[in-house]
Amino acid sequence: MVLYPLDTASHDNRSHSPEESNRANPPKLAGRISAWEAVERRQKQTAQSWWLVAQPDHAALSGDLAASISSSHFPKLDAEVVQAIRLHDEGWAKFDADDDRSTKSQDTTDKRNGGARPLSFLDMRPSVFMRAWKDSIRRAEESSPLGGILVSQHFSRLAENRLHTCADSFQDMENLRGFLRHEAEQRRCLAAKIGHPDEQIHGFVEVLQFCDLLSLYLCSGAVEEVEFPQQFQGRTIVLWRAGEMCRTDPPIFGAGVSLGVSARRHPQSEAEVNATTMGFLLV
Repeated sequence: MVLYPLDTASHDNRSHSPEESNRANPPKLAGRISAWEAVERRQKQTAQSWWLVAQPDHAALSGDLAASISSSHFPKLDAEVVQAIRLHDEGWAKFDADDDRSTKSQDTTDKRNGGARPLSFLDMRPSVFMRAWKDSIRRAEESSPLGGILVSQHFSRLAENRLHTCADSFQDMENLRGFLRHEAEQRRCLAAKIGHPDEQIHGFVEVLQFCDLLSLYLCSGAVEEVEFPQQFQGRTIVLWRAGEMCRTDPPIFGAGVSLGVSARRHPQSEAEVNATTMGFLLV
C-alpha cells in the first residue's frame, strides 16, 4: 500500500506565486532532495487519516506515465514494455485487497505508532514482499517474455539494494540471495525467446524504475523539488511543483498530460468521502 497522509501539520502546503507557477525552468533550490527520500518521508509521516493507494493501481499509473512520455532522451517504448510497467506490482493485489490485507502474515497497522498508522509497502517484511515480487514477475511473464525479464530485473535491483542495507536477519538475507540466483537463471531462459540486446533491456528497466518512482512520488502526495537517480542519455530528471502542476527538466511529457489514480480513505469517515480519484497534471 502507498500512503498519502492527510491532516498533517508538517505537510508542506506551499503556495506558489504566478511567477513560480509559470516558471519554465527548475528553481535553483538548495533543498532539492532525491525523489526516493521524498517518498520515504511521506510513508513514515504520522497523520490523523490517509489516502491509501493499492500497489497495482500505483503500477497502472506507472504504465500510464510511461505511455505518456514524449522525449528524445528516453528510449522508444513498445506495447510490451508499457504493459510490463503497468503490471509490475500485480503480485501485491492479495495484500492490498479490502478483505485480505495480509492479516495472516502481517498486521495492517504500525504498532510503533500506537496502531494508528496503516502499513506502507516499505514496512513489509521480506517474507511478504518477496512473495509479492515473485507473483508480480510471473504475472508480467504471462504478458510477454520481455515483460518477465524487465520486472525480474527491477526486483533484483531492489533485492540487491536491500542486501546492502544489512537490515534483515541472516535467514532473510539468505532468502534474498536465493531470490537473486533464481531470477538470474529465469532471465537467462527468457532471454533466448527475445531479440533485445542487453543495453536496450537496461534502458527499459531504467524507464520502469523512473516511472515507478514518479508514480510513488505522486501517489504519496510529496511536494519537494526532487531529482531522480535514473539517467537517460547522461541526464537525470528534476521535478518541481508549479502550483498544481508538476514540471520536469528536461520536459518529458510534451504539451502535458492529465492522469489519475484511485484511492480510499483510512480510517473510513462518516463526514468525508471515503473513495476518490487523485488527479495529476504533468508537463
